Amino acid sequence: MADAIDINDPANNEPQQLSRRAAKKAKRKQQKAEKKREALNDYLLSSSSGGSIAQQPPTDDAAAEKHNTSNNNTSSIVGGKASRARLARQHDIHLIALPQTNDTIKHDASDNKNHNSWQNHRPQGGAPILSQISPQHIQIVEYLETKEQQMRVQGRGVTMKERMVVAVDCHGSMDSDVAVDDIMVDNHNKKCGTNEYYCKLSRMNLRGNFTLISLTALVALPSPKEAQLSSVVSNTILHLDLSRNELWNISSDALEPLAPTLQTLDISRNWFESLPASIGTTLVALKELRATHNLLKPNALNENVLKGMNELALIDLRFNQKCGKKSLLESLQSTLGTKVEVKLTVTYPPPSPQPPSSNAATCPSLPSDKVGESPAVRDATLLRSQLEPWSTMALRRRLVADFGEKRTTDGRSWADEDVSRGQVMEQLLTLYREEASKKGNNIPLCRDGNGRAVVIVSGTLVDEAIRERVLHALREFWTSQSSSFTGNRERPSISAEHYMILCSPSMFDATSQNAAKAAIKLKKHEALWNLAHEAINSVDPIFASQYTAVAVTHNFEGSPHIDKQNTGPFYGFAVGDYEDGTGGIMVECSARVVAKVNTKNRMAKVDGRYPHWVGPYDSTRGDRYSLIYYRTDGNVEPIGPAVFTVPSDN
Repeated sequence: MADAIDINDPANNEPQQLSRRAAKKAKRKQQKAEKKREALNDYLLSSSSGGSIAQQPPTDDAAAEKHNTSNNNTSSIVGGKASRARLARQHDIHLIALPQTNDTIKHDASDNKNHNSWQNHRPQGGAPILSQISPQHIQIVEYLETKEQQMRVQGRGVTMKERMVVAVDCHGSMDSDVAVDDIMVDNHNKKCGTNEYYCKLSRMNLRGNFTLISLTALVALPSPKEAQLSSVVSNTILHLDLSRNELWNISSDALEPLAPTLQTLDISRNWFESLPASIGTTLVALKELRATHNLLKPNALNENVLKGMNELALIDLRFNQKCGKKSLLESLQSTLGTKVEVKLTVTYPPPSPQPPSSNAATCPSLPSDKVGESPAVRDATLLRSQLEPWSTMALRRRLVADFGEKRTTDGRSWADEDVSRGQVMEQLLTLYREEASKKGNNIPLCRDGNGRAVVIVSGTLVDEAIRERVLHALREFWTSQSSSFTGNRERPSISAEHYMILCSPSMFDATSQNAAKAAIKLKKHEALWNLAHEAINSVDPIFASQYTAVAVTHNFEGSPHIDKQNTGPFYGFAVGDYEDGTGGIMVECSARVVAKVNTKNRMAKVDGRYPHWVGPYDSTRGDRYSLIYYRTDGNVEPIGPAVFTVPSDN
């Protein structure tokens, strides 16, 4: 038996020493947390009493209602597919999917109540929808569209005076024109009564839960005589197409009549976040399941249920954004075995990017998905670098709408997912080069080195006293912070010597660590924040009450990018001793028009949801400091023009 340890013996004090160290560590942690709480309380107190930091109210009235979705029709129109789906489920979680007539859709859209009004949703890279443009911006849009039309006709001919219509699915996403041609035939003639083996219920404006009631209402019986639906369906339907609707669930009672014979089920381009368990438990004869272009989540695929489907030979889960990990593909292949072909769009780990091209032709010898790992390393003077921020779907849309290219050389649609981004980009660059090389240019427009028209926009001149104080403050700030801010650590995807973001704590939950950190950082740089607010308030007091963050930069260069998290336009303001006429914000306004926005000593409003970058300037001969005011909170503003002042030609 071991000897007892005398805890009073000084030689045996190690456990007590450890306890004291742990207590000190806990005390320091508590003090740090209290410091964060005090900083946040100081901010909140300052906000309530009208203190200096609170010169910018946390949010506007619209932002304050961001959680009130009961009347949020704007999100359903201007938001993406995911936001519209989320909003619809919140309102109509138990909604039974029934067909809607065209008259019903038009009536609902006129009342602004129909969430199916995807026709009013401006897709990324799409042409402006004049009904969504504010009256004060109509003149700007008309100016830009006139310039675009002039360039388009010159490059493609009079047949392209108007943009070509792009085929879209029921979410506003670009769709294969082959699929559209196929459904041009009246859906009622394609139902089960006409074709015993194929039941096509795509594009029927179905929203919600697909149930037996839905099936009864939709499936045309082969004869007017009374018949049991189950006996008719079970002996006839082999293929069921429910694609291009807004479904988020399928009940087992709708599938039971189909179970003995159904071999193919297509639920692509819907709003499914999970694969309905009823598919695996009911459809014993199913061989193919197609669920592309949904909102599927990796943990909601019901792998064990799928494993029990003995006849399954193909499951297509491509183009589900959250199901892009290679590990998920490997897990599904392991679970389902080699007898099942699994299709998945793998985005992580991402493929190795090609090195940035220095070729003036802007097109590498072999098509690749992307050139350069981030905007920071791309040459902003090259057209390809300026196009890289666009999504692949936006580039596909541009080929069809703006260049009239409907098909590849081998006859495939540019909307075909098998046509890679690299192929789309290569074709676009080829067409741009063809237009730039055409002779007989009689349009008096300044052009960039890539053949696109450049129009000039000047921001609002900021009061001289304010801009001198801003310049002095930024010079002092970055000089004093040069040791602690080594390089650009806060946004490394952007090329800048220094880059810092100041966020309002009102963006975060008041009890969160993020809010406390933002409050501490803002308190530390309170003087700079207040000076920046004074500058924007002198130009646009309304926007000064709405922005939620300020980017403070030093020698920002190039870096074509899109600010995907912005909920509206931003303001840019630059000061410094860099050369006049250089270092402006370049922003793409349309396929063939780029605006050069002068922000030196000026405050200019730009929509960062278009590709934009900083124009060339010589940073060795002068420094460029800038303040970028933007908003990532509150309701999303519909995308209008890229600039908010009528441009000029010179």
